[in-house]
Amino acid sequence: MRSALLLCVALGAVAGAAPVQPVGPRDIPRLIEALGSEDFAEREAATKRLDEMGLLALAGLRAATRSENPEVAGRAKELVKRVERRAANERLLAPTTVELDATDAPLDTVLAALSKQAGCEVVVGGPRANDTAGTKVTVATGKVPFWVAVQKVCAAGRLRVASAGGFVAPEAMPYNVRPGKLPDGTPVRTARNPNNTVVLEAHDGKPFPASVHGAVMVEAFELPKGTESRSVAATVLQVWPEPKLSWQSNADVKVAHAADAEKRKVIPDFTPAAVPQIQRLRGGGVVVVRNPDGSITVVNPNAQNPLEVGPNFTPNARQSLVKLKTNASSASELTGSVYGLTRSGVEALAAVALDGDKTVSGRGVSGVDLTATPRTDAKGKRFVDVRTAYEPLRVQPARVSDELPGAKLNAAGSNSSVLGVRITDADGNVFDLALPSQQSGFDPSGRQIVARLTLELLDGREAPRAPATVTFWGTYTRSVEVPFVLKDVPLAGGAK
Repeated sequence: MRSALLLCVALGAVAGAAPVQPVGPRDIPRLIEALGSEDFAEREAATKRLDEMGLLALAGLRAATRSENPEVAGRAKELVKRVERRAANERLLAPTTVELDATDAPLDTVLAALSKQAGCEVVVGGPRANDTAGTKVTVATGKVPFWVAVQKVCAAGRLRVASAGGFVAPEAMPYNVRPGKLPDGTPVRTARNPNNTVVLEAHDGKPFPASVHGAVMVEAFELPKGTESRSVAATVLQVWPEPKLSWQSNADVKVAHAADAEKRKVIPDFTPAAVPQIQRLRGGGVVVVRNPDGSITVVNPNAQNPLEVGPNFTPNARQSLVKLKTNASSASELTGSVYGLTRSGVEALAAVALDGDKTVSGRGVSGVDLTATPRTDAKGKRFVDVRTAYEPLRVQPARVSDELPGAKLNAAGSNSSVLGVRITDADGNVFDLALPSQQSGFDPSGRQIVARLTLELLDGREAPRAPATVTFWGTYTRSVEVPFVLKDVPLAGGAK
């Protein structure tokens, strides 16, 4: 009776509870004020709500960074960083949208239409490429991200992604060196530039677990046979960025949640793989193992306890190894993020406006420092002394042959830059430059390259122009986060 009474009271309390009201723009001032509340829980709740509102709250948060309340200002500054970082991440990962609508059409014809819309080559490869290219497929996608369209084409034609951007999927054979013809005599298209091509090949098995976020698809593959570890189970995450995204390498992977087939939580394993050094003694079957901790173990490989030396699988630059503390053969759910490094296109990383013969300095993108000093020598020759400083692991100066945004190469195929430095007049017209002297080397920290250039202005015009702007052009490395949600992920290894 008491239990029933308590249940009724509890149900009454739930029924009488006021529903949680959604937060809107009108609540932003109140939430910002709550950032400075004396109640820690209230401060934390307001921070969480404003973070969830994202760009909607950004203007108010920027104003709040100037608050006289240090708690409000500090939390607002941190929130501005978070929101801007997420927004930049999503801009970088903005997908190419495409639309396919084909009925009983040759696969290669469908891929030709996809290639035209995506701005990259999508072709059929593999040992059965010529037969597969003529397969009739029906695909209707609506307007979707590029990788979603690829998934639909793969489902319609029983295909898999074999390679993208020159990186090959595990156990794939993407390249067809003997181009054939379709039934109507049309040549089968082949990859002209593997670094800008997505190659699909015939696949008779089940689709691999995949997750698409913007311009990136993440697929999960089982480890190759013989590379499993007995201590943990693992899977390989293959990152497929759109070719337009200059993906340099995977940097890290974070597992937010993992569950086995029975929906039980599985703990990730972040222990670095320590591979022992093995030496076989002459004249016998005994093996000496030099363990990572410095100890030595003598093992007879013919005994009942075979030697484990793995895992020896080495991921390539677009793969990440996820290890889980389980003996399950699959994970019903795996969520998290892959963190990668991408390289920007060529852009202006730093610029300074010249002011007579004064020395001017500026700081630009990715920590680039730029200093310039105009001068004229006794013979009337005009120079600009330029100093650039940047981290070579993050920044690369533009090459002379690189096309710069809004500027065409000259007749000689040059952008008129010297080690990334370009000088223009007040109207944006570029100066031809000579390099009488140059010095470069690392700074005392060993992290930055410092280059000192003496640039002579070559101007054949009767009325000499005044240099107005010095710009340092180049590319830089950006970090990016790709969330993934994968189902029924294959796992290999683990104690059975």
